[in-house]
Amino acid sequence: MRIVYVHSGTASAAASLLSGHAVAITDARILHDSSADAAGRDMLLAILADGDELLVPGVDHLGGTAGAVLASLRRAADARVRVTILCEDLDGAAIVQAAALLAALPTADDAPEPRKVCRSYGRATPERVARILALSAGGTPVRAIAAAVGLSIPTVMRVRRIHRASRASSQAAGCLGSVH
Repeated sequence: MRIVYVHSGTASAAASLLSGHAVAITDARILHDSSADAAGRDMLLAILADGDELLVPGVDHLGGTAGAVLASLRRAADARVRVTILCEDLDGAAIVQAAALLAALPTADDAPEPRKVCRSYGRATPERVARILALSAGGTPVRAIAAAVGLSIPTVMRVRRIHRASRASSQAAGCLGSVH
């Protein structure tokens, strides 16, 4: 048995929903459900049997929410009823299969937290650079300097290397300038 199920407020609205699908609904019984709670859908799903075909204009005729639509499609699949969504030209079994595949994927709640992009240490500000140079001049070990200023050991070493190179180049310039 082929049944077209339309859930809408008026018969004219139901007719307009089916106007482009005359060939697809040929020889099918049309059930128009105008109830607010779609009680006709639940009754229809209960009486459909193996081999029947249910045609609906759109997925919204199977339920008001995604969960309700999937529940209707599962009930039809359990009864071995073929469901066709006319407007989208989709098979209800394919939607149920796709939903099962998507349900197997992790949700946003299950996903691991993204790595933090920010640094665990601060930046080498002019105040921190001055403190690094002062502690280095006093002979403090690099590890202790890093802990004192809140920077990583490689950052402290880089600051020391840059300032050692700039001090050496300024000394060389001074020597070359006095050669005249």
